[in-house]
Amino acid sequence: MTGTAVQQFADFVCTTARERHPASALERAEFAVLDTLGCTLLGAESEVARVARRAADGWGDGSAPVFGSGQCLPPPWAAMANGAAAHALDLDDFTFIANDHPSAVMLPALLAACCGHERELSGMDLLDAYLVGLEVIFRLGEAVNMGHYKLGWHTTSTLDSLGASAAVCRLRRLDTAQTAAALSLTTSLGSGYVSQFGTSGKPLHAGFAAKAGLLAASLGAAGATGQVAALDGPVSFASLLVPEGEADFSGATAKLGAPWGIEEHGLGAKVYPSCGYAHRVVDAALAVRAELGLQDISQIESVTASLPDFHLAVLPYGVPRDRTEALFSAPFCIATALATGGNRIEDFSDEAVRREEIRELAGFIRVDGRVTRRPELNFDPEDPDVVELRLADGRSARAAVPVYTGAPGRDLDRERYIAKFGDCYRHFRDTSDRNTGEADAMIDAALTLRTRPDLTGLFSSFAGQDPDARRN
Repeated sequence: MTGTAVQQFADFVCTTARERHPASALERAEFAVLDTLGCTLLGAESEVARVARRAADGWGDGSAPVFGSGQCLPPPWAAMANGAAAHALDLDDFTFIANDHPSAVMLPALLAACCGHERELSGMDLLDAYLVGLEVIFRLGEAVNMGHYKLGWHTTSTLDSLGASAAVCRLRRLDTAQTAAALSLTTSLGSGYVSQFGTSGKPLHAGFAAKAGLLAASLGAAGATGQVAALDGPVSFASLLVPEGEADFSGATAKLGAPWGIEEHGLGAKVYPSCGYAHRVVDAALAVRAELGLQDISQIESVTASLPDFHLAVLPYGVPRDRTEALFSAPFCIATALATGGNRIEDFSDEAVRREEIRELAGFIRVDGRVTRRPELNFDPEDPDVVELRLADGRSARAAVPVYTGAPGRDLDRERYIAKFGDCYRHFRDTSDRNTGEADAMIDAALTLRTRPDLTGLFSSFAGQDPDARRN
């Protein structure tokens, strides 16, 4: 491929044969659909999702469902609302190379784009578009990270909006000129700062990026134009949003689909509803708790933790004021793990965050940031995070965790994905029991997409779920 980075990405999006997708990638994409829809149902009742729906409520009815609400909006606003819901509890999937949350952006954009589409779409159409968009994100991550992220840019906005744009262009079968225009215009729409973490802004970034990708693809289809050097030209993404000399689009675009990024880098899934930078210390806290058989946190004499300094900078909260801050508080995540034996969904409710014994322990924990040996890596497996626990009776334990549960290398299996969805579903339904028929239909709809001739089953399973219906 030749031309600018925009042109090379556009050529890849438009010309790559669907038959090139490995079977393992298609299976992993189905897991991503199930996982993201579970996170979206769970997040549908969050305050940020309700705010997004209220904000869009006066902008007219539409054809695109807002999952978990029973509401339909015009596609761009449905993409925004679903993206915010999917990312509301920070339980959605991620990549290390882009340091992002790709599915919470791409799937809301794709599902909104399916509504009112001029041709019938199959499950393979959806999976194909998702994987092509994901590949664009992987290579963008290689081209600009970690320098781009460390400048303070939230890559779920800046990079994943481009992935969503690419995915929608693929789904709509736009030509290379239309796709190049869409990708170029997306660079003018995607933004977001890590300083928003711990506020509504963080999950809204996913919604903004989903809307941006869908909108840019629609503009490209309608004939809008954009600068083809928007990614790597003299005044571009590379010159403005990446430290000087660090961007390498030529190396990244040369690898498009060879190999596929999902196989090279993996796609991680979360088991704890919090920022991924806290997950290694959570695993370590659970390990020392188990080793010492801790049952009573009043017996704790000291707790210390160590993690990379640039990770700690993204976790700025000590004792959190609310659940939004709790997602970005390493002391709270560690305290919860020690007190409850897990970082469960219910441990991050507003009521749980106000538990005095957890708050007292969080204020007691010392968390240190350390300079990493290889700052170019997001997570260095040879530089694990550490938690040390000492009890009043003199016993102590230390755990070092290089790779956390759900990350590439410790991937979830099919049953763990199904169990996680069931947990999200139970909290969405606010019940200790699972409506087996309804939940199983949702699981089947997501995990059989490769064989489905249309998307009716997926939409009928998820679109009409109203979080308020159970209260009526």
